[in-house]
Amino acid sequence: MRTTNARHIGILCSEDQPVFTAIARQLRDSGHTVQFFDPRSELSLNYVDDLNSLVNKQVFPVNLPALKYARKTGTPLWNNLVATIALSSRLIGLKALEAVGFRTPRIAFEKPEFEYVAKPFYIWHGDPELNGEGQFYQELISTKPVDYKYYAVNDGVRVQIAAKRVTSKLYGPKRFLNRVSPKPRLTRRLHTLVNRFDLQGVGVDFVKDDEDRFWAIDVNLAAGYRDSGLEPALCDSISASFFDR
Repeated sequence: MRTTNARHIGILCSEDQPVFTAIARQLRDSGHTVQFFDPRSELSLNYVDDLNSLVNKQVFPVNLPALKYARKTGTPLWNNLVATIALSSRLIGLKALEAVGFRTPRIAFEKPEFEYVAKPFYIWHGDPELNGEGQFYQELISTKPVDYKYYAVNDGVRVQIAAKRVTSKLYGPKRFLNRVSPKPRLTRRLHTLVNRFDLQGVGVDFVKDDEDRFWAIDVNLAAGYRDSGLEPALCDSISASFFDR
């Protein structure tokens, strides 16, 4: 169904990202125009002026001036700028997870004696590495090589949650295993994270230890949402980002 309130929407994301490609198709079917922008390239301020909404799905430092300009000139961003900048820092992200009640591994700034995951400070500076070189070191929780990925999307009416199991990238290419029912305790804390940071979409990675305790190991505003089933919620969320602000 086509809308009489058509908008020009920009998406900071690779054009071949499957979930957001599907979302763009839905938005176009509703009458909107959608344009993808390479998140690793500088976004012209003139392009920002032509947009009714900018979906900051993936952000690199080169994009920050355009996001600041969008905020200044009133072009709605999907995830707010303060949260986008703050949660790009892995250390701030871990503190945010702790603040809403998630259990997080201990960290060190020199190589520890225990097994660890080496990480750069910022999400755009590379991937974690098992027992490698990093700017800080996060304790490796004793567990199977499986991550639990939780996603939260504010569709404009409510926050929808989905969860899945994937193989850990620390041990090889990531592979989808299955969707799982979100745990109520994790879901409540994820709701708190979304509300406290005024987020529209976020992913949080967990591992489960030998005592069935869940540990939050990363927060990700650039989540891919693959195999989550949240495409309709994401489409509604992006629409709400310009109609409700």
